[in-house]
Amino acid sequence: MPSSKPVIITTTAPDRAEAEKIGGLLLSEQLAACVQYDEIRSQYVWDGEIRTDSEIRITIKTTRNRYGKIEKLIRQHHSYDCPQILMVTVSRGFKPYLAWLRNASGQGG
Repeated sequence: MPSSKPVIITTTAPDRAEAEKIGGLLLSEQLAACVQYDEIRSQYVWDGEIRTDSEIRITIKTTRNRYGKIEKLIRQHHSYDCPQILMVTVSRGFKPYLAWLRNASGQGG
């Protein structure tokens, strides 16, 4: 049986419009319970060069068994060639909040 354990998935987008498009799709398809956006400054190596860009970090609160569909949706609607998509397991949290997270992402209590 696929796991409905809570997880946090993060990705980044080049601007707020793309971030909110991805987040809105995740919510409307009940793949996430909550999506948050933060303006960040990223410095990284790409094609052998050090780059610095402003980005929007997208924090997605969901369950483990939603990862595959979330990754697919992000890849379909993302403008980056290789978007960051990372999943972190939530090992503990406030039980009523975690129950809400499962329910809101289509996983039941």
